[in-house]
Amino acid sequence: MADAPILKPVIAKEPAPPAPKPVVVIAPKPSPAPHIPDAVRLSLERTGKAILVGRDDTALFATLRAAQLLGCDDTDTLLQQHELWDQLRQAESGATLSLPAQGGETLAFTLTRARVPWLSGPADQFVLEASLPPPKKPEARLKLVPELVVADTASAVAAAKTETKPDDAPAAHPAEAEKTDVAPAPAAEDKASKNVVADMVLVPAARPVGSTISHDELKAILDVASDGIITLDTEGLILSFSGGAEAIFGISEDQAKGRALASLLRSDSRKVLRDYLSGLSGPGLASVFNDGREVQAVTAEGNSLPLFLTVNRLQSPQSSAALCAVVRDITTWKRTESELRDAKEVAETASRQKSEFLARISHELRTPLNAIMGFSEVMQAERFGPLRNEKYRAYANDIHTSGQHLLALINDLLDLSKVEAGKLELDFTSESVADATEHAMRLLQEDARKARVLMRTAFPARLPRVVADHRSLRQIMLNLLSNAVKYTNAGGQVVVSAHIEPDGALTVRVKDTGIGMTEEQLSHALEPFTRVETVDRDRQGTGLGLPLTKALTEANRATLKLSSQPNQGTTVDVTFPGTRVLAE
Repeated sequence: MADAPILKPVIAKEPAPPAPKPVVVIAPKPSPAPHIPDAVRLSLERTGKAILVGRDDTALFATLRAAQLLGCDDTDTLLQQHELWDQLRQAESGATLSLPAQGGETLAFTLTRARVPWLSGPADQFVLEASLPPPKKPEARLKLVPELVVADTASAVAAAKTETKPDDAPAAHPAEAEKTDVAPAPAAEDKASKNVVADMVLVPAARPVGSTISHDELKAILDVASDGIITLDTEGLILSFSGGAEAIFGISEDQAKGRALASLLRSDSRKVLRDYLSGLSGPGLASVFNDGREVQAVTAEGNSLPLFLTVNRLQSPQSSAALCAVVRDITTWKRTESELRDAKEVAETASRQKSEFLARISHELRTPLNAIMGFSEVMQAERFGPLRNEKYRAYANDIHTSGQHLLALINDLLDLSKVEAGKLELDFTSESVADATEHAMRLLQEDARKARVLMRTAFPARLPRVVADHRSLRQIMLNLLSNAVKYTNAGGQVVVSAHIEPDGALTVRVKDTGIGMTEEQLSHALEPFTRVETVDRDRQGTGLGLPLTKALTEANRATLKLSSQPNQGTTVDVTFPGTRVLAE
């Protein structure tokens, strides 16, 4: 019998336990931030700035950019950083703060602080700007979220599809809806769960097509406006009070509701409001041409505040409000208006004092000046005997010439001051430009002959007359021709012409072939007491010829235009508008 095979005992091995599944710990969601309407939140998020908003000890809002800079996973976590908010409230605008940033390091931030209108009253806005660019998290992808946190990318896509489905699409399973309401907490040793947290996506909830803005959202939008927006009933009682109105009047909406708008105004402005409202309720033009009113308000501290008030009727039949009032603080405008008025009064007073001084001093100067000129004329004529010395005769001529120059200066000063003060008396009659030009040429004929300058006219056969003052028109032509002769070299010429413009205006042109002026000299030529200095040319003058001519031209409702080029002469155009030109 063959040996039986030896059987070795087989020790049964216990089956290996299955690999443990990764455990996902669902952490409780932190307390949510106060509800902020999408329109307000999105407008602040689009700025791309780190903005935080709080009131007293309450944190109200923070942008996602602020959460990124300060190393927080979401804005709810940032709103619970009490030490951070205490540090912000104690800091002044422009201060530099050292705050924990992404990666655990501490960075310096510049703080900009401002008081802004907000839901349920004014609040403090803090804007942080990093002194150095913060380090980036390569794996974190944060997007705009309205109160929705999902566990991973797949859930985010599903949630987005659920939020944006059309009205007739089937609703999501309740269990899936519950999953989107919790925040995942990564396990300490699970690398996969860490990646899930790193790939967390915050998905914006899309507003359904055709949905309307809620009451709270609309109120938050109105609270952002700096102007105060107030709704009233038919009796003028306040129904709603925006954040801007709270900031202007210094009272809250609860304190303002039920009060009459007139009670917030000064007593003298209440009648203005009553007349304004009665005009709007009537069928007259006041309800059509609604241009607003200026009123004086009384703040909570008892101070007077200038406001611009605009009230209009509401046309919506569903609204319980009958009127909407918009108030704007115009304190800055009133201050600027007062400063301009004061400056105008100071300038007018100075001008009046200057005119009075010139009028008085001219009288005092004319008395001795007449004696100087009279006696010099007697000496020139040698009425009481011959002047045996030729130098005496030359001195007498110089005295008389200087006296004439001084008298012309006094007359020009008086005329210029009268024009500036609006006290120059003009007698407008029908005047001939040709006659005024011929009169000036006769007076300057001797000066032109000595300077060897030719003067001529080029007027059309039938030149219409203009409405002007007789004396000032002759003074204008005399000053223009005198300057032209004075600054024209020997052998040159001065031409006076006139023509009718297409619009019916009459232009008188005085053109010379003189030395001309540069652009800089041209700008100074019309300034009082400024003489144009030229090389190798010295002419006596007061520096008032062209400024006085321009002033007299404008007093006659005409315009003066000056153009010149060096060594090519100067052209002066005096244009009388068509309303001042008489028909033939």
